[in-house]
Amino acid sequence: MYRFLEHPSDLMIEGKNRSFEKALEAVANGMFTQMGEAEEKETIEIESSKSNLEDLIIDSLSKIIAECEIVPFTPKRAEVTRTDGNSVKIKVFGEKKQPENIIKGATYHELQIREEESGWTIIVLFDI
Repeated sequence: MYRFLEHPSDLMIEGKNRSFEKALEAVANGMFTQMGEAEEKETIEIESSKSNLEDLIIDSLSKIIAECEIVPFTPKRAEVTRTDGNSVKIKVFGEKKQPENIIKGATYHELQIREEESGWTIIVLFDI
């Protein structure tokens, strides 16, 4: 589950779920809604390995953003296919076409990662 949080100039998304993987998927899927409409026709995959969760989250989301601009690719849905704490592999479903809206990047500013009894919460601020 994701929701948009109020921010005066950029895009802030909160992803919540029982698992870290699903919370990360939720943030990515929220980001995708801002990039435009797409059908699930093709996939791209990204991998990231970092020494901490903050870097892992920002790096993986940044790689998705970059790949969407390079291909070009409009994403529809993300699926974390592997994680081991220090690395993640994400399959992104969508179609090869220019995104309607460009997201400049995922930022460390106001980044929050919490593991609680009910599950994980990840809050990311995107530069738009």
